[in-house]
Amino acid sequence: MSKEKILREHFESIIYTKSDWTLLKLKRERAINLIEMFEGLKPYIYGSVARGNVHKNSDIDLVFIEPIQLFRIEFILNKNGFKHYFREIIMATPKDSIKLYIYLNELESITVPLTKLDKKSLEFYDFGGKINLQELKLGVRVPGIDKRLVLIKPNPMGHDEISIINNEAMAAKELGINIETLKERKKVLLKREKHGRTGVFLKREIEMNETTEEVLKKLSNTKAIIRKKLYQR
Repeated sequence: MSKEKILREHFESIIYTKSDWTLLKLKRERAINLIEMFEGLKPYIYGSVARGNVHKNSDIDLVFIEPIQLFRIEFILNKNGFKHYFREIIMATPKDSIKLYIYLNELESITVPLTKLDKKSLEFYDFGGKINLQELKLGVRVPGIDKRLVLIKPNPMGHDEISIINNEAMAAKELGINIETLKERKKVLLKREKHGRTGVFLKREIEMNETTEEVLKKLSNTKAIIRKKLYQR
């Protein structure tokens, strides 16, 4: 079954095998190693590693929820042996915040906000489930919704799966987020199911010989909406 196929009228209890627990342990150990590089800067892990329903190709995604000095991120990466990583600036919609995505490899990435995240943007990470370093070390697993629009609710044996379609109020309460945020994300994923992935408002790859600040300056010189966002921060 496709990991991203949206499920309707779905409820299932998943019992983890020994290999499932072993894989989760390995993914989380790697996540801890990555987060510990940024000690004091308070990143989170979000997505399946936070929820616990991982598979072999599950991404390990770090996110900072507050704007941070970019040179500190890249200094830490270089210090820890990361020399050849891919960077791009993305603004999903004209109303969205501007973010820097750093792809360390095919399965590991870092998201850094370049402008302040509003409440809806912050709740996006709660929608999928997010945890901090301490929670990782304690083995905490949190509920979150995956790309199938299925709520993952961890339990001692594995997790329960419940489609959020027609269960929006329950899911929003479980995650502690505004139901409008949940409905908007549901709308995006349903549209993607019907039409496939659509483009974003702004996507700018950063070359190896460029700094993020230089690219932001170039973008702000040509796009008023970028200037406005950067001024507001």
